[in-house]
Amino acid sequence: MVYQSHITDAQEILSDEEIIALMPKNFTFIAELIGVSFALQLIEAYAGTSIFIPSKFTLNLQNDISGVIGLKNLRLLAEHMGGEKIEVPMGTAITTHMRNRLIQNALDKGDSQPKIARKFGVTPRTVRTARNSKIKPTEPDQNLDLFK
Repeated sequence: MVYQSHITDAQEILSDEEIIALMPKNFTFIAELIGVSFALQLIEAYAGTSIFIPSKFTLNLQNDISGVIGLKNLRLLAEHMGGEKIEVPMGTAITTHMRNRLIQNALDKGDSQPKIARKFGVTPRTVRTARNSKIKPTEPDQNLDLFK
């Protein structure tokens, strides 16, 4: 059976700073506003789509988004981005780096490359690439504090 990474497990493998560095710049504000775990839940529920953030005057518990991130976090989003659509990323970079980190951990334990390749459903070349990969942190956006 092949191991599949789930986006909501990212905080167990990667730090919050690494996760934010792997998100698109337009979504990092949301992750910092509502928290990384809730941002990952948004990605899991709405990956690759656009969602409408209602204005703060039209919020209710029946909103689909409040079922995913909670009414408190939806209120935060509505205060800053109410009446706008946001694009939710697929999270592919996050799951790829999670897989690479798990491959690196398996290599550190002494597992063979073919065994790791079978476990993760990848080629031995992908295992070698994962062994050599490092997460490169992005530079923090200097204008992000203007929105807080």
